[in-house]
Amino acid sequence: MNILIVGLGEVGSYLAKVLSTEGHSITVVDPDRDRIRRVADLLDVRAVHGDGSRPDVLDRAEAHSTDLLLAVANDDKVNMLTTLFGKRMGAKKTILRLHDTSAVRRSRTFFRKNLHFDLLLSLDDLAAEEIVKIVRQSSAIGVENFAEGKVQMRRFMLLKDGPYTGQLVKDIKIPSGMLITAIDRDHEVIVPGGDDDLRAGDELFVLGEPKAIASFEKKIGGKKHATRNVVVYGAAGIAQQVCQALQREHVDVRVIVESRSEAERLSEVIKGVVVLHAEATDINFLREEHVGDADAFLGVSNQDERNLMSCQLARTLGVKRTVALVHKPDYVSLYQHLGIDIAVSPRLLCANRILAFVRSRSISTIATIEEGKAEVLELEIGAGSVLVGKALKDAAFPRGCVVAAITRDDGSVVIPRGHDEIRAQDQLVLFVLHDVVDTVLELVGIERE
Repeated sequence: MNILIVGLGEVGSYLAKVLSTEGHSITVVDPDRDRIRRVADLLDVRAVHGDGSRPDVLDRAEAHSTDLLLAVANDDKVNMLTTLFGKRMGAKKTILRLHDTSAVRRSRTFFRKNLHFDLLLSLDDLAAEEIVKIVRQSSAIGVENFAEGKVQMRRFMLLKDGPYTGQLVKDIKIPSGMLITAIDRDHEVIVPGGDDDLRAGDELFVLGEPKAIASFEKKIGGKKHATRNVVVYGAAGIAQQVCQALQREHVDVRVIVESRSEAERLSEVIKGVVVLHAEATDINFLREEHVGDADAFLGVSNQDERNLMSCQLARTLGVKRTVALVHKPDYVSLYQHLGIDIAVSPRLLCANRILAFVRSRSISTIATIEEGKAEVLELEIGAGSVLVGKALKDAAFPRGCVVAAITRDDGSVVIPRGHDEIRAQDQLVLFVLHDVVDTVLELVGIERE
């Protein structure tokens, strides 16, 4: 692929390094001459000095012949203009990275139509989803978050004496708001019908609203080691998103905030979460609050050093699990050497999500199952699609495909049944076996790369 990378911060530099070694033709753009020189000296890339949000710079970078444009600078406005101009100049696909997605969430369709991005990635959103997934993975085999955390996919192992083992799919009662989308049996992925039976050792893939899946998890007996008590250190951005997501999971959350004004703001924004105004590195305070009794301590402030120190203190007090946010990707392995259980780098998450797209060659793939035997796709229904106005049962999706969730333009999420109607601008989350991916994309009107 011809790939144009605008912005040579941690994300852009990492992507340039990995993608150039994989044989892609890479052009990089950055206004910092030192960064350009460093990358050009080390890697086999074409370097263009300048502001990537300017059409004349994009013209010199030959955006018109680009298969994929990555707008990953550290400035949201630069990235938005880069995406807009790049697409209008002829770039086939564009990925837009933003720090702040609050405005986009309120007017999703407006931004998508006017900025012409194919994929939007937010460092805060990716990091918050990953941290919540880590917390949840103590009970389910695996957790993936879609539709900004409103939809989850979890995997559960069926035990020999489990309540559903030996039953037919049509005979089990599952909560409304979720679907059983697939069964992984001896590394073969099956999209089940009502007459398929459930066997010991099967892994069930379920997709739906977190609350519904939590109810299903209680019935299936997967809550024995669930995380119920979490202490979070941080205030805005990622910390706030993590608190809100954990609250939806019915986890008891206490959040430590060092700024009084931020503590007051957070207590207004998130009802039901205990907000503590204190220093997260005050060992006496941590003892008084019995932080050591928590299932997990999450250091997710904007300061790497304080995240590290607070996690280490929590560990000495006996907390079961520590997770630290790391803004510098090079520090991830160092944190783990220093006793942190899991270090999460938003920039590495963003880079790896982009790499996953490049390797899958499908902008719509958001997760792969069993080394590509199945995929989870997120597809937008265009206004001119033949599916608009059709009920799901009449849409002719092939066997091997399950429409697991629909995100409406107003941000609401529907776990659909056969009678639900498909609307223009709907975002569909689909579980699709590899053999029918092309058929599904063709039906929706999307070309496979």
